[in-house]
Amino acid sequence: MNILIISTYFPPQHSIASLRVYSFAKYWALAGNQVTVLTPRKLDEGDLNIKISSPEYHLVELSHLKILHSLIRLKQKQLHRKSFQGSGHSKDTIHVTRKNPLNIFIKPLMFMKKRYFSLTTNRMPNVHDTWIPKAVNLGKNIIDSKDIDIIFSSYAPPASHIIAGILAKWSGKPWVADYRDLWIEEHVYTGMWPFTVLEKYLEKKYIGNYSNIITIVSEPLANILRKKFATPVHVIENGYDEDDYKQKFSPYFNDVKKRIVYTGTIYPGMQDPSPLFAAINLIAKRNKITNNDLMSDFEILFFGRQEDWLDNLIKKYKVEPWVKYMGRVGRDDALRIQNQADILLFLEWENGSVDGILTGKLFEYLAQRKPILGVGVTAKTSPGVLIEEAGVGVAVGTDIKKIVSIIEDFLITGIPFDIHPKEDVITRYTRRNQAEKLLQLMEKYYN
Repeated sequence: MNILIISTYFPPQHSIASLRVYSFAKYWALAGNQVTVLTPRKLDEGDLNIKISSPEYHLVELSHLKILHSLIRLKQKQLHRKSFQGSGHSKDTIHVTRKNPLNIFIKPLMFMKKRYFSLTTNRMPNVHDTWIPKAVNLGKNIIDSKDIDIIFSSYAPPASHIIAGILAKWSGKPWVADYRDLWIEEHVYTGMWPFTVLEKYLEKKYIGNYSNIITIVSEPLANILRKKFATPVHVIENGYDEDDYKQKFSPYFNDVKKRIVYTGTIYPGMQDPSPLFAAINLIAKRNKITNNDLMSDFEILFFGRQEDWLDNLIKKYKVEPWVKYMGRVGRDDALRIQNQADILLFLEWENGSVDGILTGKLFEYLAQRKPILGVGVTAKTSPGVLIEEAGVGVAVGTDIKKIVSIIEDFLITGIPFDIHPKEDVITRYTRRNQAEKLLQLMEKYYN
């Protein structure tokens, strides 16, 4: 088959979202298909760039207002680092109080901040909207010149589906619309009126009328889309690329401290490490009373973008001696860090209305076959079910007493809780398997 992939995210962009689409391109090409990837040109992030092997696909990159992209990314970072929650204070933080004369400006900003993240993420308006016209024109040329058989696009952001929808309508080619997250029902970025009206119209117009297959990462999310669209909806979970784990990882740390590690972004108001911090605070108080020195070689490390709201939370629970930020690291280092950790921390939403979020991070953790401590998830939520089904962790929800028991045992014995990895479950989620499963669905339309 000749396959056209349209995606905003793609290596070397430093995002786990890039890896899902890359794995499809990689394994479809290795299976003998001719694959063309249409994507915006990426900003150079130096050591943070994702390093990939020599591709077997054809990559077409479009430049689109690079200066505007850079300015909006800078503004996004500034907004994201401002903390409007928490009880602690930071010299970089503007706090809203009754006496603050800037309240008239800050309060509206607080309300709009969440929506304005859409400028560079999942909702409209979005800087990636600027590449739609050029991508449509170039896409038409690719479809004609390469005799494309099927179109594949991956959301988010919306531009990829809009481009693919226009091309599917124009060409009559079959179209696979892949969702890494929900669009209209997105629980992190809820959108901004009046653009939400436009988004609903565009999703209904293109996905509702011109898609032949819809894919999404979990069954609960698939059920939401099945209620909206007549198009068949299939689950293609996130996963891990087994090629990344064939190597022997070199040590990242030069000591033998007991470590709990988190790698990646934390979303304020959605992922809450408070139960973990409260547990550490309780253990520290007991340790002080009994004059034990259990916590002298213990630390919890967060690798990712520093967040003021999380700084404040760390101070609130007085866990600064043990909880530290380590900054952003490249993917290769992240895998080394995960591999050397004693316990991998997984944070998710404990919210009955948001079940079905199976992030790429969870599958990277599974691939390491290391103990996973799931905070904010229970055995009744999709991530909790998977963690325990795979035999690699425990889902503790917000149970502080349970967290205390787990960590105290770890500190005393030096051994994390027992795990019994189930290979039949873990290997179910390799990127190769996911790519082959989706390819089989696509071949039905090709044949």
